[in-house]
Amino acid sequence: MSARFLFVLFVLLLCRMDLRAQAIKGEVVDEDKRPLSGVNIENIYTSLVVQSGEQGAFIIAATSEQLLEFKKTGYKTTRVRIPKGYVPSYFRIILKKGINDINQGAIAGKYDYRKDSLRYYELYKHVLDFPKMSAVQVMAHPFTAMSRVNQQKWRFQDRYIEFEEQKYVDRTFNATLIAKTTGLRGDSLTAYIRRFRPSYEQLRMMNDYTFYLYIKNTVKTYRSRITPRNSQ
Repeated sequence: MSARFLFVLFVLLLCRMDLRAQAIKGEVVDEDKRPLSGVNIENIYTSLVVQSGEQGAFIIAATSEQLLEFKKTGYKTTRVRIPKGYVPSYFRIILKKGINDINQGAIAGKYDYRKDSLRYYELYKHVLDFPKMSAVQVMAHPFTAMSRVNQQKWRFQDRYIEFEEQKYVDRTFNATLIAKTTGLRGDSLTAYIRRFRPSYEQLRMMNDYTFYLYIKNTVKTYRSRITPRNSQ
């Protein structure tokens, strides 16, 4: 295999990666909206790491559904998942002072859904507040209604509710909490979560006591259906 062929193949692979990934731009600020420099920003999926500049500005490559983690000493770690479909052209990430407690809320109990939802709403506010068009407006302004960017924004609004519900289940019924509560590990933990993952409606009806009771009862059922060799 010639060196020229390898070089061409390498260039083609880079082009393919560039087509899939996109530049995620934004700024990192504190609770008083002051820019934060030196924030470590990592794409958890690719291990790519960059830092925010003097004015808090950052740019990092990522694709839809990948997870970005923002960390700085003296501030709470924040994670943001890149949404499917329409991706906002600019992200404003707010870091709050405190310890890096990205997993502590999951261990303590059901995470603060309202607080987390408000944070995500603030992040996507400019898209979620983008006005929808009435039937009369669509007829009066058909080109605006058919705009690809506008269509993406409206689809994002429609999917946002489902996204919030699934995020609530993922964050509440999470591997860290279940492993700590049940002692399950590895494949057993993965299989249990997949089999007994509750719906959003079920979780919203549970208080902390009934939630832990649900885990206790379902893990008992899970263990009764597997061989001792596979359980932990």
